Amino acid sequence: MKTKIGIDVRPLAYGITGNSRYLAEVLKVLLPKHKDKEFYFFSNKEIHPVFNELLSTNVRLVIETKPIPGPIYLNFILPKRLKQNGIEVFWATIQMLPIFKLPIPSYVNYHDLNFISAPDTMAKWNYWQHKLLSPITLKNADKIFCLSKNTMEEIIQFRPKFKNKCLVVYPGVSKTKTYPSKNQIKFPKDFFLTVGTLEPRKNINRLVDAFLNFKKEKPKDKHSLIIMGRKGWGEEGSILYEKLNDPKIKSLGVQFIENPNENTLTLAFQSCKVFFFPSLHEGFGLPLLEAMLEGKRCVASDIPVFKEILSDKCDLYVPPKDIELWTESFHKMSGPQKSRNPKFPAKLWTWEETSKKIEGVLFQ
Repeated sequence: MKTKIGIDVRPLAYGITGNSRYLAEVLKVLLPKHKDKEFYFFSNKEIHPVFNELLSTNVRLVIETKPIPGPIYLNFILPKRLKQNGIEVFWATIQMLPIFKLPIPSYVNYHDLNFISAPDTMAKWNYWQHKLLSPITLKNADKIFCLSKNTMEEIIQFRPKFKNKCLVVYPGVSKTKTYPSKNQIKFPKDFFLTVGTLEPRKNINRLVDAFLNFKKEKPKDKHSLIIMGRKGWGEEGSILYEKLNDPKIKSLGVQFIENPNENTLTLAFQSCKVFFFPSLHEGFGLPLLEAMLEGKRCVASDIPVFKEILSDKCDLYVPPKDIELWTESFHKMSGPQKSRNPKFPAKLWTWEETSKKIEGVLFQ
């Protein structure tokens, strides 16, 4: 009889985000490698079509027929579904386990402790959910997959007694094949790129203002700023969204591409001049790896986790809330294009290595 592995795949319902990319890439390695096991995908919403390739013969979908609010689904519906399907091991992928400890080995991904380190970037309901439930999740988890050393250190500082549960499992990165498409977006000749959901934590509004300042100071400059992501919440999800669709802003070279597919996103990383990542806080920063893999220099917020990734020799750090210095960084990067030097050590950052650490726990 096949071992039944249960996975919370709710990140896959929202298209390409940091969480969903991490999960999808690990599954691309695990599913074909473990055909002797059955993987049950649990979600309160339908899986986004962009992830249909993951639905292989050893995958069973358990999707609710009606959308259910996340907290209710996680704590009251999901435990029933796990029991009904005879799940033997459960992997929670968005740093939440049910409040009542499951009777099976349970592992959880932890991306960050935003409710401690960056509470002002969170929606109120999400802040209180994590503040109240994170201690329970950390207690109930048999193992905690930390996205970075910084995340692990935050957890240990928050709850020292759970130190032995923590395991750093960095994301990986891999070359993505691109394909010609009749509907493919044509990129400007010279453009800067950033990616992320329009939400306060991503700090994209400040980056846009800095770019507009840069264009005022250099009105003849031909560079564009392309933003790829999806509409989020808060002022960045509403006011910024309207701003990015304003014809006047577009005329200054700011372009917002909503919900790009994998092909468009990869082509953007390959074609951009420099990658910008202005986040106020991150659990890791996967897009930085994707930009580095394509030989691009990066301009990123001066926060601890990014120093686990970037190179002081060719990348630039900017205090995340300093618009003047972000403006200055556009000036610095508007000169002749330069490739990364030294080159990015891609062999150290692979999804195979990520998956190896996770499967070493899931299938022990």
